[in-house]
Amino acid sequence: MDRAPGSQHPVSDRPPLLLTQLIGSPVVNPNWERLGRVEDLIVRLADSTGYPPITGLKVRVAGRDLFVSASMLAKLQPGEARLGTQQLDLGRFERRPGEVLLREDILDRRLINVGTGRPIHANDLALAQLDDRWRLVGVDPSPRGLLRRLLPPGMRRRKRRPAPLINWRDVQPFVGHVPTARLLIPLQRLKRLHPAQIANLVEGSSHEEGEEIIDAVEADPELTADVFEELDPDHQAEFLRSKSDAEAAAILGRMAPDDAADLLSELAQRRRLPVLNLMPPSQQHKLRALLQYNPSTAGGMMSPDYIAVPRGTNFAQALERIRTDNKVPAQLLTAVFITDADGRILGTVSAVTLLRGRPETAIESAEGISKAHVKVDDELPDIALLMADFNLIVVAVTDQDGRLMGAISVDDVLEASLPDDWRRRAEASQGG
Repeated sequence: MDRAPGSQHPVSDRPPLLLTQLIGSPVVNPNWERLGRVEDLIVRLADSTGYPPITGLKVRVAGRDLFVSASMLAKLQPGEARLGTQQLDLGRFERRPGEVLLREDILDRRLINVGTGRPIHANDLALAQLDDRWRLVGVDPSPRGLLRRLLPPGMRRRKRRPAPLINWRDVQPFVGHVPTARLLIPLQRLKRLHPAQIANLVEGSSHEEGEEIIDAVEADPELTADVFEELDPDHQAEFLRSKSDAEAAAILGRMAPDDAADLLSELAQRRRLPVLNLMPPSQQHKLRALLQYNPSTAGGMMSPDYIAVPRGTNFAQALERIRTDNKVPAQLLTAVFITDADGRILGTVSAVTLLRGRPETAIESAEGISKAHVKVDDELPDIALLMADFNLIVVAVTDQDGRLMGAISVDDVLEASLPDDWRRRAEASQGG
């Protein structure tokens, strides 16, 4: 069912039933005779794109774990699971393919809030009867969910003010640890997040959880490359080491050349050349050029992809280059470099100037042309100071003779300037 506008849980006539109000509760027959106790609830996550249906209960009877089908349930309420039949199948409970146990596999574990791109902790799980079926509808990540479980069973079942639930449709569990799940995190759910948010999740997760996220995004090669670009160097190297040479080359081949060069240098020396040789020739050429520079210099930081036009190009032609180029990173499309016949830099014009000017105007006649540029061996402090002094979003990088070699964006400078743990510090400051 759909959510009511602004609500945190699905439309239902009753408040949700919490998993902790059921675990350990008696299972009774229609005559209220006790048959056993609730050990766990079973769902099939792959069977639902919304709220997974409860397919059965794991019930403890006389020292044996039995399966009770959801079709046998007459009523679920805090402190009781009532059956509509007198008989139980006495066959021992065994997991079946695709089954996930709420208590064992999800409760007390980390989940992904796909709405915010942040991890949450499942301190309790909420159930509701929708379309005549009991379904998993939400997660309580609050400390109240944890404290509730410390109470005696009788106190847990009392009615209390509604828990601050997160709708299950906005939640993605990790299922790699579940032996029968046979599931990957759905790629479409992760695509709701920015690559930087996915990288933050990977960095904030265990190695196994991080691998589960990386495995899921690998179905989209471009997204995989974007996520790898956002990971910190330690996590980049950690996950790349687990890839074959061909897989590593495929990832590096789709990354921005400057990021790919940095990551390639993190691989063991014996693997660098084999991986490099498996990459597309054009990418190989760019990486070989970048690898000759120290990473802390302009040469090591620059991208070899940029927009450069010769003197005599008009505004309309320069804008068409920006519009049609699919290799230059978006942050470097904000500027166009002007070069002479020998490839020497003459100046830089902003894309805004081109948009505001007359289409037929020659680019070297533009107002506000910047002559500022850096050389390949300039260090980070000098680059940052020059970009701050001239209010540059993009700066050209040249060799010692002034020939254009690459471009650096303000994003590159910020990332190189901030501490290694900047993502974690930023997340903490936002309450993550």
